[in-house]
Amino acid sequence: MSTSLKQELIDKISATEDEDLLQLLKEDLDYFTGVGKPDIVDELSQEDLSELKNLLNEPFGHETESYEDFKKAIDRWRTK
Repeated sequence: MSTSLKQELIDKISATEDEDLLQLLKEDLDYFTGVGKPDIVDELSQEDLSELKNLLNEPFGHETESYEDFKKAIDRWRTK
């Protein structure tokens, strides 16, 4: 990070009097730097973590209906 950008941020934060904004900035900084709260996956069981990893490795859209199948289903629904 360039020193000028860092100093600009420090100056803006120093000039800010809004406590809510400062709290929000602190929470965001803690989140993005990994400080504070544990990662949400730290609380998952091994079984849940394994399932999550498997879901992430599945090909995108493998359960997606084709447009043609969608149109057929809509056409059947509209005739009832």
